[in-house]
Amino acid sequence: MKNPLNWLGWLGLMFLLAGTTGLSGADVSEAAGNATESALLPGHAEPHSETHGEDHAHHHGVEGQGLSVLWVIPFAGMLLSIALGPILAPHFWHANYGKVAAGWIVLFSIPFLATYKGDAFYEILHIVLLDYVPFIILLGALFTAAGGICLKGSLRGSPLVNTAILFIGTCLASWMGTTGAAMLLIRPILRANAWRKNRVHVVVFFIFLVANIGGSLTPLGDPPLFLGFLKGVEFFWTMKLLPVMAPVSIALLIIFFIVDTLMFRKEGEAPDDGEKVPLKLEGGLNFVMVACIIGAILFSKHLGDSKFKDESVAAEMNPKIEAAETVMKEKKTALVDYVKANEGKTFDESNKAYHDIRVEHLDSIAAVNQLRATKTHDEAKGVHIFGVIVPFSNLVRDGLLILIAFISLRITPMYRVEKDDHGHEIPAEGEEDSNVRAANGFTWEPILEVAKLFIAIFICMIPALLILKAGVHGGLKNIILMVQSSTNDPINMMYFWLTGILSSFLDNAPTYVVFFNTAGGDPTTLMGTGGMFDLDVGTTLLAISCGAVFMGANTYIGNAPNFMVKAIAEENGVKMPSFFGYMVWSTAILIPVFIVVSLFYFKG
Repeated sequence: MKNPLNWLGWLGLMFLLAGTTGLSGADVSEAAGNATESALLPGHAEPHSETHGEDHAHHHGVEGQGLSVLWVIPFAGMLLSIALGPILAPHFWHANYGKVAAGWIVLFSIPFLATYKGDAFYEILHIVLLDYVPFIILLGALFTAAGGICLKGSLRGSPLVNTAILFIGTCLASWMGTTGAAMLLIRPILRANAWRKNRVHVVVFFIFLVANIGGSLTPLGDPPLFLGFLKGVEFFWTMKLLPVMAPVSIALLIIFFIVDTLMFRKEGEAPDDGEKVPLKLEGGLNFVMVACIIGAILFSKHLGDSKFKDESVAAEMNPKIEAAETVMKEKKTALVDYVKANEGKTFDESNKAYHDIRVEHLDSIAAVNQLRATKTHDEAKGVHIFGVIVPFSNLVRDGLLILIAFISLRITPMYRVEKDDHGHEIPAEGEEDSNVRAANGFTWEPILEVAKLFIAIFICMIPALLILKAGVHGGLKNIILMVQSSTNDPINMMYFWLTGILSSFLDNAPTYVVFFNTAGGDPTTLMGTGGMFDLDVGTTLLAISCGAVFMGANTYIGNAPNFMVKAIAEENGVKMPSFFGYMVWSTAILIPVFIVVSLFYFKG
């Protein structure tokens, strides 16, 4: 094969043929469609409701317990393409990554639609309208606003200066989002280090701290925490992550300072740049735009909780939820009593009596989660699009974010462009001095790359998420059982590591939701009652939150800003490591830190 990526195409074609001939047979599909709601763990985001169906057009969607793990092949293919494409065929990849992403979408969607028809269409439309579109709009708004802020002046990339920039970015990320903080500071730190030969480590640590770990303290910092906020986690509860986030950040800053100092000594004397220019911040009004983005998110949440909410649903659903919670407590008591009465016996699937009692308890948790999700779904007033309800609050939020991005572009407009020798658009002569975005080197390419790659990631990961949602009734049940003790109590260390590992390769937002629901799905219970520094309560939610946010830094695809920072760095001449090359950095530096975190905070 002339092109090294052809094997990926052949793999996709084989999957296409397998899918169209019945990757999962009709009998499986029918069985899945007839499965009870209580069999789902933790349940669909858009659940079916028998009693409220007259008022809302529900669609069941595809049941995860009926899916073969073979459906995950396109998702694996997409990840392999991202990982291997730049290595095996860099020129082809950079010119055609959008086509490769589209190809995997087609190769997954055709057999998925052919097998599950309307249910499959619902799942694709659901994740696009309710996950991908808001995801891109929020990233785009933060990207646009932050791209209109430029720090000008003479900055010399010394270890002290670089560490200070990383520290500032880490502090800002929780309040203006990891995307906003990353876009604000990545170009200044690149300009400060433009004279240096060894710059890769600067960008890598920037991704670690500013694009990921720094976003730990508020729901605005990182999408997983925002989803928790929408599920009922209090806005300032996430400040409980500070006792974990602070030492991790300090440890990484110290490691960076040592590494950067060693690299700096190899550089020799810095060139004389001439007259020193005082530091000056331009486009400061865009900080107001970032504040408006935060306000739009909070305002839309308020509307969703008050104006765009059907209050009659609670009266219907609350008694059902209370009854299901009573059953759940009874099943828990029966499980604990059995374990106590049979001390010394084997507690696994070989012990059928134990296994049945354990699964009954897990199913009762799933039933409660399903009813809670149904209530949330039915309460929301919105627009119906082929069975998917897009809440009015979402439309208000996304509309405001688009408006804010437009205003940002009016305040700090784009610049005139010309073509360089390679046909790339660059700021026209003189624009760098008169235009904020031109001085920033602002282009749309980073956000376009994220948009093209993540639409494929979101769509192709549907089967993986559905199988995980099916819990002990799905093909990945062992993952779910790994986070539970013999009495189905949470194993916080496993929650931290499994949420983190999956967040490294799946989008961390839906991964957070899966394990949030697996842990019970009740925000009041998961938050506990202690103060900020009382880590004995709410530890499971703390483990899930830290795993999702921290370990998004393990790979380029763990969090969207990672890709954007990588793209901007490469635009500025930094030869970034490959997918696996970056993982060498994260494995060597982050994993030891995370091991210490898990032993210190989540061992119990």
